[in-house]
Amino acid sequence: MVRAVECRDVWMVYRTFMEKDFVALRGVNLDIDDGVIFGLLGPNGAGKTTLISVLATILIPTRGEVRVLGMDAFKNTRKVRERINISSGVRMPWGMKVYECLRFYAMCYGITDRRVVEKVISEFELEEHRDKRFDDLSSGNKQKVNLARAFLNNPEVVFLDEPTANLDPDMAKKIREMILRIRRERDTTIILTTHNMKEAELLCERIAFIRDGRIVAEGTSEELKRYTKMSERVILRLRGKPGRLSLPYPFRLDGNSLTVIVEDAEKALPSIVIKLAEQGVFVESAKMEEITLEDVFIELAEGS
Repeated sequence: MVRAVECRDVWMVYRTFMEKDFVALRGVNLDIDDGVIFGLLGPNGAGKTTLISVLATILIPTRGEVRVLGMDAFKNTRKVRERINISSGVRMPWGMKVYECLRFYAMCYGITDRRVVEKVISEFELEEHRDKRFDDLSSGNKQKVNLARAFLNNPEVVFLDEPTANLDPDMAKKIREMILRIRRERDTTIILTTHNMKEAELLCERIAFIRDGRIVAEGTSEELKRYTKMSERVILRLRGKPGRLSLPYPFRLDGNSLTVIVEDAEKALPSIVIKLAEQGVFVESAKMEEITLEDVFIELAEGS
């Protein structure tokens, strides 16, 4: 079976004038099946955008092999680019109206049939905005135009770099619904990055975590939850707003709400309360839950 994307030992090293070069990707191996929505998750600077740029043939890796739709991505770059597209950011030619922007990019792709532009305008619900200047649109509608542009050439693989970043919850929900609908209607492989763990669970059939340029875990969201040795979390409401904390478990602090990721919540809770008390922090209430994908992200991001 021909996979949508295959990576073998992919490295990306940026030469610098400093003593050490910057290594963005370190021996990445990845297989992405045809027709799935695949998520790349990781902290800022982990290498997500660099990896997408390599897979989309924007960057040439220092070494390693990348195959897209069965083709060597850097021996058949032109053929690969005809069958893929990428949406990253919302920049468009200055001063153009929505229809003009999409028509311009269609011509860049060698598409002269105006019905193609009309199709993406309809698919991404841009009819009422077609004659508005792109610069005058809301952030959400700008993102819809950018997504529409990425589907103009009817790509078999589309790369989406944080498609709902900086959008309000309602617009982010609409964008997610559009991505699911378009994937279903077009049978497109979609590879996306996101910092939104709930979004990853809603959209992605498989997910890879990247940290320091390496893939550290990969699977479905349920497989990833089983991957970590931690299976439960303790959510504590603290008295006041504590400053810096030290605990022997992965944790996150949001105001006076503390979430601690543990293997056995009932067993760990007393030691957590004692450890907090030693730091002058006291607990008002506590509850125990199963972990979420966000909890797995925290543990993996911290290198556990």
